[in-house]
Parts: sequence; C-alpha cells; structure tokens
Amino acid sequence: MTSNHLPHVLIIGGGIGGLSLALFLHKAGIGSTVYEAYPPREAAGGGLNIAPNGMNVLAALGLAHDIISRGAVTMQHCFRDEQGKVLASIPYGNITKYGQPGVSLSRADLHDVLAQAAKAAGISIQYNKRLTGIDEHPTGVKACFEDGSSDSGDILIGADGIRSRTRSIILPDGPQPAFVNVVGVGGFAKISNLPEITSRELRSLNFTFGAKGFFGYCAAGNEYAMWWSNLYATEPMSEQALRQLSLDYVKAEMLAIYKDFHAPISTLIEHTERPIKQNISDIQSLPTWHKSRILLIGDAAHAVSPNSGQGASMALEDSMYLAKLLRDANGDYEQVFTQFEQDRKPRVEKIVAEGRRRGAGKQAVSPFQAKIRNFMMSIFLRLFGIKGQDWVYQYRIDWETRQRA
Repeated sequence: MTSNHLPHVLIIGGGIGGLSLALFLHKAGIGSTVYEAYPPREAAGGGLNIAPNGMNVLAALGLAHDIISRGAVTMQHCFRDEQGKVLASIPYGNITKYGQPGVSLSRADLHDVLAQAAKAAGISIQYNKRLTGIDEHPTGVKACFEDGSSDSGDILIGADGIRSRTRSIILPDGPQPAFVNVVGVGGFAKISNLPEITSRELRSLNFTFGAKGFFGYCAAGNEYAMWWSNLYATEPMSEQALRQLSLDYVKAEMLAIYKDFHAPISTLIEHTERPIKQNISDIQSLPTWHKSRILLIGDAAHAVSPNSGQGASMALEDSMYLAKLLRDANGDYEQVFTQFEQDRKPRVEKIVAEGRRRGAGKQAVSPFQAKIRNFMMSIFLRLFGIKGQDWVYQYRIDWETRQRA
C-alpha cells in the first residue's frame, strides 16, 4: 500500500469484532467486506454484559443508545452468599467516572444492532463463506472459500473467533484454545415469572457464591432476566451433546445444585426458556498476532473466559484501535500490525489471566472453605474492588486525535 492509497480490507468473521471493525473502517473512509462462515441467525448465543469501556466504543459509533434501549443498565456488582447475605457491593455503571454504564443483553441483540448499522452504512456482509485458504502476493491478499469463491484485498483481518481458521492458517503450529475445565451453563427467563426478584437485583450484576458452586444473574432487557453458572469438568462436552441440549435436563441438573440457594435462583431455573451450554476455553498467549498482510483480532488473537466479563468489550476495543491506526498509517500496514499488537497485548493478556483467576474462585468447595472464601471476599472486595476495576473500565481510545506518522 502506498501513502495515498486507502486499503480494501477483507474481514473474516461477522461477529462482534468483525462487524464493529467494518463500521469503524467505514467511519475512517476505508472500505471492507465481511465474510461470515454461517448463515444469518436471528437468536444466536446467550447473554453478555458490555462493560463501560466497551460501551464507550459503541458510543463512538453512535450505537450506545440502541444498546441501552435493548438491554438493561447495570449500576453495581452485588456479591452474596447462598443464603442471600450481601458480602459486598461495588458501583459499576458510574457514568461520571467511566463515561458510559454497563449494559446486559442477549448476544443476538448486540449482533443485530451491529449488523443493522453495517447494512445501513452499505457494508457488504457475505454469509455462508467458510475460509479454506489465504494466498498472498506482493500487492495484496486473496481469501479462498469452501464454495469455490474468492476475493482479493490489500489486507486481511481474522475476526473469526476462538476456533479461528485464519489463526490456523498463519500459525499452524501455534497454541490452541485450552479447555479451562469449565462448562458454562445459562439461560433466560421472563421477569414476569420472577415475583421474588427485587428492583435492586434488576439494576445489578448479581454474583452468588456457595459451597456447591457459583450462580450469576441480572436483567437482560426486553422484559427478560438472564442467568449463568459454571460446571467443572475434566473433559469438554462433545459437539453432539451441546447440540442436543434438553431444557428439562438442564433445569433438573441446575436445580440439583442450586435448589437451596436464595431466591430468586430456583425460580430463574424453573422458568428458563432458552438454555445454553458451552465449553469454556481461552488462549493465554500467542507468539504473534500477525503475519505479513494478515492480522488477528478479538477471540482469534486472545480468547478470554466469560468469567472476565470482558470478551465483547475487548473485541470492540480492538476494532476501534485498529481502524484508528489504519486511518493514520500512511499506508504502512506492517507498522500498524506491529504497533497494534504491542499496544494491545499487555492489556488483553492481563484480562485473560484475570478471567482464569476468577473462574478458579467459583468452584464447589466444602462448607468450611466456602465460609472462609466468602469472608475473605467480603474484605478484599470492599477494600480493593473499585480500584481493581478502574484500570479496566477507564480505558479510552481517542478517535479524534490522529497518530503521529
């Protein structure tokens, strides 16, 4: 690429990272095409929380209001024991401090907001395009797909998730996603079926720690609440078992563990409509995120456990920062990729490590160990909880200020 040539970018993956990158590239005057391996899906995935740092990225796209209208604003983290005693409460959606609140919603709603914005901007999203190979040449790169089609561009960005085909092509011998011995379980229930849930709980991310395990829940927008939990396992579930998920089995399995936890946990489980199970994996570190004209972002580069609460926000940050660097790069994509990795890697790898640490603290333990854990948690969260989250939530990308050449 020359200094007077804006690149055309091939984006592999039409999820949160891929769509937000396409939108920021459009904002920067750079063209792109998004290639998604799957057909359009109306209700894919479970729920998630977008932390204030992620909401600031969406605000830069003019989408914060749309996300808030579809989701539920969360104003605090509330930690309880299994009887419902509050161990600690930490402010979360401090708009004065962080610029935006945290918002909880379904992944499908977040995806729909991004996809509709991309379509309104005239960005091409090609579905059923499964990447099979990448050919590079001195002036560009070509992506080849399973259906026999191909496309060429100046650079290619792999935003194709934790099982990234792009990553396997550029790092065939690189680290693979590691199962962290956790199966994530969750679901959605109508708030109208939850008379015990309080207004405080609907404004909070609620985390309950008991001897038998951990249970989290919050409002999710559209008159729904969502919940999530961890099941510890020595081996991941098979793809067939995950596809053949039985609602009745999930309810019975969860009630066997959590039936004695405080209200409204049993009611949430009993009224679950859309259960989700997934194997939880992460990638602690890759030797590099880029090779020649190809770069990895989001989960393809640094998959993080949901226990971090930062998966979506990290992908959004990646997209905004990469688009800013490409806008200001004077055509030097190699410098952009190097700077992007140098600037982003320390932050995201620290968050990956934090996700693992949090997951380890949610395991089933003896009643005595649970009392000790909860006592220590109440002390440390009250003393250090706010400081511990500030470095994550106060992170900002200054879109308006241009990088020096």
